[in-house]
Amino acid sequence: MHGPHSRVVERSSVAVEPRACAVVVAPTTDACSISAVGLTKRFGSAWALRGATLRLPQHGVVGILGPNGAGKTTLIRMFAGVLAPDDGELTVDGIDARVNAQQARAAVGYLPESAPLYPELTVREYLKFRADLAGVPRAQREHHIATSMEHADVTSFAHRCCGTLSKGMQQRVGLAAAILAQSRIIILDEPSVGLDPAQALRFRALVRQLGDTRLVLLSSHLLSEVESVCSQIVVIAHGRVLAHESMSAFRARALEGSSYCAESDRAIAGDPIIAKLCTSITQSTTADGWTRTIFSAPATSNAREVFARVALREGITVRVLERADASLESVFVALVHSSAAQEAASLPCNVANEANT
Repeated sequence: MHGPHSRVVERSSVAVEPRACAVVVAPTTDACSISAVGLTKRFGSAWALRGATLRLPQHGVVGILGPNGAGKTTLIRMFAGVLAPDDGELTVDGIDARVNAQQARAAVGYLPESAPLYPELTVREYLKFRADLAGVPRAQREHHIATSMEHADVTSFAHRCCGTLSKGMQQRVGLAAAILAQSRIIILDEPSVGLDPAQALRFRALVRQLGDTRLVLLSSHLLSEVESVCSQIVVIAHGRVLAHESMSAFRARALEGSSYCAESDRAIAGDPIIAKLCTSITQSTTADGWTRTIFSAPATSNAREVFARVALREGITVRVLERADASLESVFVALVHSSAAQEAASLPCNVANEANT
């Protein structure tokens, strides 16, 4: 069941050899900041990435979306130089990351989900330490520190020790550190965690500004955040890239097909006819206990009539059955749902049965 604020949780991966996956590649020029071809990564018996291929532009904001456990963090940690792929090719800012890992890592400003702060250092001391690590020339150091503090809105508590800061403040210090060296590639993993609404708005404005002159890679589970700041979107699930396209193309997907909202006295989404017909189905419970079902199907299908016939056959009372505007969330769910179905179909029967228990 997926409500408006629910997360999609991926089943555990099973050790099955990677297979080819169609990738929708966003239009780019020949020049790119990050080029990845066939990246794979396995932890024990579980595949984290299976043949990920992407070409990311020299500037702009690219959002990476996926369910929990999809492989998002594994992918961006490879781009940041924190994790090495098992196989594949990776070029970061023109540098072969598998041959010159340290040089490639230096080309990236990276903010992991939890900012790696030293609690005993003040904010200014920590940023000075990070500037030293990044090799910022001494003559430019104070300017870089002051600029990053201003952009990340941390100047007012620069004298405080990092260990005394709230989660939101710590996240902003981490952001200041990520943009400190003015790298051409900035990677942010769940960067708005802990920010209040006003801080989140300022953060998004900063990300848009950064994207004018460099590549910003933003990993998030919040589609609303990705939609508000990103020019391109990458959808990943089960370790595979399902889509890479412009945000306008992704929005256009919401106009394809037909979406409906139904309210019934019992659940109907589990019916095999409905499940086969629909590209996505989500259910929730109304305040008075009825089941609300949002479902999408191809425009050429007669999904509304089929739903009504199935309800009549099963003796289910339907009080609402009307057209609904498709949302970006429904597009995302449909992509992941389709990937999960393909994943299950590719497994041996005994493995697939275990995965569904």
